[in-house]
Amino acid sequence: MGKERGNLLKALGPQAIDVSKKQAKARKSMGNPDYTLKMESAEAKLQELKSNVAILEKEATAAMTAVEAQQQRLTLQRVISMVESERTYHSRVLQILDQLESEMVSERQRIEASPSPVVDNTMPPPPSYEEVNGVFSPSTYEGVTDAMGYFLGEVVHPYQAKSDVELNLFIGDYVIVRKVSNNEWAEGESKEREGWLPFGYVERRERVLASKATEVF
Repeated sequence: MGKERGNLLKALGPQAIDVSKKQAKARKSMGNPDYTLKMESAEAKLQELKSNVAILEKEATAAMTAVEAQQQRLTLQRVISMVESERTYHSRVLQILDQLESEMVSERQRIEASPSPVVDNTMPPPPSYEEVNGVFSPSTYEGVTDAMGYFLGEVVHPYQAKSDVELNLFIGDYVIVRKVSNNEWAEGESKEREGWLPFGYVERRERVLASKATEVF
């Protein structure tokens, strides 16, 4: 719009100069009626040109204002769209974090609520190896009848050995159970160590032949 206005003023420049010249000539010939009429006509044209220029200036200003307002609206819409996108992204992240926290809390509660039996204080100590000859057998556990067969037990509760003849147990470890006593103790092997362990701390997983037992660990 500014460029058009400049072009218009340039176009009007020669006409304004021509009118001025005519006015100068008219002043020299004030008594000539023809010059008087020409001067009046030139002044009328000049006023018309000024009026047109004023109208064009108003229209150009209004157009520029409208363009600026439209650009501001578009910019505002882009900013609002970006803010909404960021808000949606952060809301999704918060939902994921809340879900993870809920799952972690549930898992912790489940672990804390899991039974963790301990050996009764009145439980007798494990028998000595001299006392078990011919007394204990795998057949005393869940109908196992093969005297040459051991069974594999998985540790489901940790246990800290209280003497040299006992085994340390860690959850997830496997123990080859060889003998099960009638006083809640079992004799077995874990990680190349032999000893006694609380039988209630392991669960049977599979049966292993005596000839293959040493290959498990």
